[in-house]
Amino acid sequence: MKRILLAGIIVICQFTAVFSQTRADDIIGFYLALTPTAKEKFQVEIFRTSNGTYEAKVVWTENQRIKQRLETLQINNLSFDSGAKEWRNGKMAYDGSEYKLTAKFDNDGRLRLRGFLDIQFLGKTMYWDKERELRE
Repeated sequence: MKRILLAGIIVICQFTAVFSQTRADDIIGFYLALTPTAKEKFQVEIFRTSNGTYEAKVVWTENQRIKQRLETLQINNLSFDSGAKEWRNGKMAYDGSEYKLTAKFDNDGRLRLRGFLDIQFLGKTMYWDKERELRE
């Protein structure tokens, strides 16, 4: 009886770990976004690093004039909080400034990113749409 109970607990723990891992990796992929100021389209790829956090880089832009500026957009250190079902503790560098960053999916499936300096209430929210593949 104790062995059956122990086996059941192990299975539940493994299922929980797999479910949490899968949920955390939902953020991985390509996203279409707009620049905060000029409203130019660009595409970002979010990926998981070897230390388990998530980073992003710009992989495409519709306007080659702003490509160099967009390539300075860097997101790193996002980590998944399974209780809140959001990614936290991220840092976003953009146009020479660094912001704290949180991310989560809205009910409509869009990725909601909130960048702020020190007080989240005083930040800016961006919405990114998930895409299936890299644009060319």
